[in-house]
Amino acid sequence: MEVNKQKEQLLLIFLCGLTLINLIQGGVTQLIFDEAYYWYFSQNLSWGYFDHPPMVAFLAAAGTALFDNELGVRLFAPFLFSGTVYLLWKLIEDERKYEHIHLFMLFSASVALFNAYGFFMLPDTPLLFFGALFLYAFRRFTKRADIPAILLLAISMAAMMYSKYHAFLFIVFVLLSYPAIFLKYRFWVALALSLICYLPHLFWLFDSDFVSLQYHLSGRANSYWRPSFTLNYLLNVLIVPGFSFPLIYLALYRFSRYDILRKNSFDRALVVVSWGIIGFFLLSSFNRKTQAQWPLLTMLPLVILTFRYCLEHGTFRTWLRRTSTASLVVIGVARIILVFDEISPIPYESHGNKAWTRAMYEKTEGIPVVFEDSYRVASMYGFYTRVPVFSLNSVEHRQNQYDIDRSESLVQHQKVAYFSSRKDADSAFGINISRRKGSLWKGKIVEDFRSFRKLGCSVYGSSVNSRSDSLTLMLTNPYTEGVPFEKLKFYGLVLNEKKRITDTVNIYPRLTESVKTLSPRSSIELRVGLDSIHKFDNGTLFRISISEYGWPSGFQGSVVPIEQAPSE
Repeated sequence: MEVNKQKEQLLLIFLCGLTLINLIQGGVTQLIFDEAYYWYFSQNLSWGYFDHPPMVAFLAAAGTALFDNELGVRLFAPFLFSGTVYLLWKLIEDERKYEHIHLFMLFSASVALFNAYGFFMLPDTPLLFFGALFLYAFRRFTKRADIPAILLLAISMAAMMYSKYHAFLFIVFVLLSYPAIFLKYRFWVALALSLICYLPHLFWLFDSDFVSLQYHLSGRANSYWRPSFTLNYLLNVLIVPGFSFPLIYLALYRFSRYDILRKNSFDRALVVVSWGIIGFFLLSSFNRKTQAQWPLLTMLPLVILTFRYCLEHGTFRTWLRRTSTASLVVIGVARIILVFDEISPIPYESHGNKAWTRAMYEKTEGIPVVFEDSYRVASMYGFYTRVPVFSLNSVEHRQNQYDIDRSESLVQHQKVAYFSSRKDADSAFGINISRRKGSLWKGKIVEDFRSFRKLGCSVYGSSVNSRSDSLTLMLTNPYTEGVPFEKLKFYGLVLNEKKRITDTVNIYPRLTESVKTLSPRSSIELRVGLDSIHKFDNGTLFRISISEYGWPSGFQGSVVPIEQAPSE
């Protein structure tokens, strides 16, 4: 027992060293675009954001309160990652693990994408830690449902959900693997406590018309299924673990072969949650393009199962050591490349951000900047220059946090530099900034910037008749200033079932001469004409989009179905 304690001290020394390395990496690597976006979240703390729950913003805010630089944004990532690894170690209940503690350290440091969250501050960073904590709490609860177990289960579930909505899948699959838990009243106590902790975000969702859930569940524009969607997903599932992926999935397969009903509750949970998440996102790949990190939570059970399997099989253990060493070498080289772009064979998003933001700042003399259709670039520029930024999002792009916060008001009636990456930008865009090879941003100075992205425009009725040559709209002005109708241009967007634009209908408001301005904080009923009803035949959904002052049209209208009239 004394020898085991000494070996565990070796693990703690390893984790301290790993934390230090990740802190250094976090301090010398420039931000990637998603991190800059979450830093932007942290500048206005809230119980929710357009894309994610608030945990990543809270952590970035706490870190930058201590160090207002890249290290501050990522400050808690190394500690959370080391905590995740330590929890995985504690979840392996086999005394033989102490004999192979060096292999555990090597293996845990070599799981490819998993290790990126040791220094990047992204929603998955706290998600992995609280996911490991949830597994620890679940195992303890199934053994002894005492008060500490109840509290730990409640806190871990709430913290997972505060990190990322994908946590819901992880929690559900773990609980479904052990149906008896639903008969324990103490579980319902834990669930009630968890929901109480989660109430602030639930209230935020209600207050914001569930904008975040609407976006993730139905707001994304998706393409029709392509074989590449599923093939890329399967490839990502293999890439995420690194070179050890054949051994990792072999271990999962071997554990899955046993009669799952005879397994202890924890083993059964590890198997069910692994296959459940992999299968769920496999089905998702037939509907949309998936991202590599979506099934990342499976790495928690897979690391446990793989290491436990290697304890019983010497040949497997030898190969795990070899593949882990190869992965660690590649990860080490990749981490060096992240810092030094001059040795990188390809440009990466952590390269050159200080250079292009400095060049843009100098050419625009530090005035506020409005970026067209790029919340990522806007956030990066805001981080490195600390000037007010705004992303003016058009229907060709997607909605994001800039659509629901107050960033538009910070540049309203200001002298701004307006930048676009459109190749057809006219000659007025005389400021050129090359962000990286093949990425040119063109800008112009706007003396008095105005936009009205928050105008609301709804269609009367629950649908649009495909043979109607006119519509009745309700236009709402939430601003404290009037909106001149002469500066507005209305469009009707015909969409397919995947919410892709298939055609555009020009819309002409029928206004009397006396109606020239929509008064502040008021609404008006508009009767509008359409230029071509035949365009409705090209889609199944419809939304109003408004262009103000010549800017690309935005997301002012909600989506309604097109009711196809019977053919004559």
